[in-house]
Amino acid sequence: MILLNYFEPETNSWQQITFARLPSQLSADARVWLNLNDATTDEIQQVLQRFAIAPTLAEDFSRRRHPPKLETQPDFSLLIMRGYADPDFSEYTSSAQVNLLYSKQVLISLVRCQSASLLEQLTPKIAAGQSLTVTDWIKQLILSVSGSYLEKLIAFEDVLSELEDNMLQRGNDEQMALMMRYRSVLRKINRNLAYQKDIFADALYEEQNPLMQQFTAPDVRDFYEKFERLHSMTDLYYDQLSDLVEGYMSTTSHQINERMKVLTMVSTIFIPLTFIAGLYGMNFVNIPELANPNGYYYALLAMAVLGVGGLFWFKFKNWW
Repeated sequence: MILLNYFEPETNSWQQITFARLPSQLSADARVWLNLNDATTDEIQQVLQRFAIAPTLAEDFSRRRHPPKLETQPDFSLLIMRGYADPDFSEYTSSAQVNLLYSKQVLISLVRCQSASLLEQLTPKIAAGQSLTVTDWIKQLILSVSGSYLEKLIAFEDVLSELEDNMLQRGNDEQMALMMRYRSVLRKINRNLAYQKDIFADALYEEQNPLMQQFTAPDVRDFYEKFERLHSMTDLYYDQLSDLVEGYMSTTSHQINERMKVLTMVSTIFIPLTFIAGLYGMNFVNIPELANPNGYYYALLAMAVLGVGGLFWFKFKNWW
């Protein structure tokens, strides 16, 4: 189903009309927004053919998964963005992909998102009496995409702080696994944010960039700063998680080393004693000290001297 909102200059009002009733020639002040979220593949192709969208733009616009990008043709520009659809960063199931084809008078939007609340957030609002332009709609969508990350990143700061406290007090393998999942998710969304940050960074330094023709320089700079800040936050959180992982691994390694030190001390002390006990436990008749009436006590004394001497040696080496 194609949802079509048409701004009729004669009545200065918005109307929801069918695709068949769309005028073949739009007047200079007319504006059209086609929402293809619930459209079938055939309906999407019908719309693309109606506005003579270039094949390269049409192919990228129709794809279910595509990295964020900006591409322009003489009549239409394509902007693909990705929002964050999951409630937190414990898992990454899917992203909200926002595909926009737009000109000065026409906006064709296709949002693929499994989250109903985010889908509503990524749908431009048309209020009665408002004379919105295509630029206003796109600005709403860009801000909504950035907002889908911002609220969750701010909330994640408290989660990360609590996780850090838990790891310092009583870290365990379960929390280690949770940190690894968080790192994996942050790495994925960091890549999406980097693409989107670069889109607006390029626009700031290219005078002929299509975004600079659609938006004012302060607007583009505001978009860039929002995504640059989001990208920096994910970098910061990823580095903090990496530090926690490395700290936990170092602590675990140190604990293992301490246990190995104790085992080494015990082994070093008892190996000579075991050797003496084994030597005099052999069933030979002519063992030199076997007939000595005090041989047993001499053996015990030798074993005690070796054991106590080993302890003093380790104390001298500051092992305990």
